[in-house]
This record gives sequence, structure tokens and C-alpha cells, in this order.
Amino acid sequence: MGKRQFGRVRKLPSGRWQARYLGPDGLDRSLGTFTTKANANQALAKVELDMASGSWLDPARREQTLASYASSWISTRNLRPRTRESYEDQLRLRILPRLGPVPLGKITPHEVRTWHSTLIADADATGKGHRSISSAYRVLRAILNTAVQDEILGRNPCQIRGASTDRPVHRHTVSEQQVWALAEAVPPIYRALVWVAAGTALRSAELGGLRRRDVDLESGLITVARTYVEPARGEPYFGPPKSDAGIRRVVIPAVIIDVLREHLETYSEPGPDGLVFVSDKGEPFSRHNRKWWRQAVRSAGLPRGTRLHDLRHAGLTMAAQSGATLKELMSLAGHSSPRAAMLYQHAAAERAIAIAAVMSDRLTKPGPSRSDEVEDGQDLRGSGT
Repeated sequence: MGKRQFGRVRKLPSGRWQARYLGPDGLDRSLGTFTTKANANQALAKVELDMASGSWLDPARREQTLASYASSWISTRNLRPRTRESYEDQLRLRILPRLGPVPLGKITPHEVRTWHSTLIADADATGKGHRSISSAYRVLRAILNTAVQDEILGRNPCQIRGASTDRPVHRHTVSEQQVWALAEAVPPIYRALVWVAAGTALRSAELGGLRRRDVDLESGLITVARTYVEPARGEPYFGPPKSDAGIRRVVIPAVIIDVLREHLETYSEPGPDGLVFVSDKGEPFSRHNRKWWRQAVRSAGLPRGTRLHDLRHAGLTMAAQSGATLKELMSLAGHSSPRAAMLYQHAAAERAIAIAAVMSDRLTKPGPSRSDEVEDGQDLRGSGT
């Protein structure tokens, strides 16, 4: 019988069999010990096949824990401050408590499914946190994708279909009439803010970053070039929009131009770099100071929990119902992918179906006032038009 060409096997004093081999990096490596010589030879044969096919993975690197690898991963990413903060929160709160001590090579699809199902069970029990689960899953999948690219893992164990998609959260849709009610209920310094939020669908942070130079009333355009960022940790600052698509120009509906002009003359800071929207204390418009908004929501009779951000949704929904295409919705909203914009198209389609149903009912069952107007012997089919 010829001498083995790859690796070596030897019997230990304990009676077990040890398998060793020379890795492609030139280092002598152990595959551990086995109960039989045949098992040791089988393990060596697999390593030899992996090396021949180029799928060999360094076992030492696979022993690195997820916590250690994630720390290195996030430190080398060029992330916006808010994005980095969000990733760090997902790691700290949802990923590392369970998976942090686990070696990368031992994070299996089963391990990921167990972690994911535990998060869902906790969210179901408390009634909140479902959207955070999809965000945490996307962060974990991104980290392990990099581990695959680094040739630490052969395949990403995040294989749960649909886990990266946010669950739809039902929220109250602010109607045109309720926008009017809110505009009347807020203090005068915030009235134009309500109209601009609903009429242009700008994000709250984008409204907070607007300067006088960004508003051109003559051409009826707002240039979105920066945002007012308020991180959970650290001081607020002015930064770029949420994505490259967020840098855009938005048309101001003609009906609110006079409202905005009066606001600029009365409440905005002076000078081309002066903030358009400030608080009643003369400070930057903040997401943390919203007592005035909660009072207006109550006064206008809207559901508790209605957010200022819901005015953005109202504006995008109105745009979709007015016939805006997917590309136009993406441009208006500053979306970099069509997924979010498609939600408003879906809402518009549902609204169109509802309107058609009401029209059908009205045409089928005319009210008394309409019946009286129909002459004897005539109906819609005989109108001749």
C-alpha cells in the first residue's frame, strides 16, 4: 500500500487517531482527533478536496467570535453617523447578546433561525419591536456576507426568506381635511410647517435643515441639500440628506406659496443661511420638542400617536392618488429604491378601487334628489351622451 500523499495520521497513547496537514498558507494544522483511523483519513480527504477546489477555509479564522468580527467590521465601514449609530444599537440590543460569543464557523442556518424566532417571540409578547427585527437581520446578514467575501465562511447562514423585509405597520392616514384642521390647531409659528410638510413630503430632518437660500418662491422650488440630525448620543448637527437621492428639488404647491412667504417674513431667521423653521424659543426645529404637536393632534381630533412624519405620508399618498408615477414618487420622496415608493402606489390603487365602488353604488341606487331630476321614461342608458 502506497504512502499517503496528503496529511498524516498517527495513533495517540489514548487510542484515538490524530490527523494533521500542511495548509495552503504553509502552516501545519491539526484536524483534531478521531475514534478510528478511517475517520481521520476521511477528514483529511475532505480537506484535500477543499484545497483542490479552492473552497478551503482557514479554521483558525472561523474560531473568531461574531462579537470580535463585528467590531472590526463596523470600524472599517464608511457609514453616516446616524447609520453607524443604528447598526451599533442593533448589535448591542439584538444580535450580540445571543450570537456574540459564537465562533463564526459555528453560526449555522439553524442558529440564525433560533435567534430570529426568539426575537419574534419577544416582540409578539410585548407588541412592539417587529420592525427592529428586520433591521437587525439585515445587519447580521451584511456582516456575514463580508465574512464570506473574506473567505472565512463558505456560505452566509442567513437564509430566512422574507426576514429582511419590514413588516407593514398600519398607521392612520392623514386626510386633506385633517391637514387643514392641524394647520388651524398649531401655534402660528408652526402653521407653514404643517403645510410644507404635507405639500412637499419632506422628512422632518429635511424641514429642520432648510435655509432661506434653499427656498425660491419665484420659481416655486425648494432645494433639499442638508438635514438637521439629532443622534441618540452626541450633539445635534447639520449633515447631508439620508441618501444621495435625498439631494433634490421639490416643487412647492402654488396654494401654499403665500403661506410660506408670510412665514419667511415673520418667523424665519434672517440672512441667506437663516433657518426657515425654528421653535417658538428661536432654536432649531427639533424632533424632541413636540408638545405643541401633541396638543394640536388632540385639538384636531386625530388619533393619539399621529406623528408629524405622517404629513409626509399624507403628501406622498396624495401625489400617488393624483397620478404620480413610481419614478416621480421616488424623486419627490428622495427614495433611492422603488420599494418604499411602491407602497404609496399600492395605497393609491386601493383608493381608486374604493372610489369606483362608491361610484358604482351611486349609479345603481340614485338618491331621491337625483331620481326627481330624471324625467319619466329616461335613465342613464337612454341619455344619448
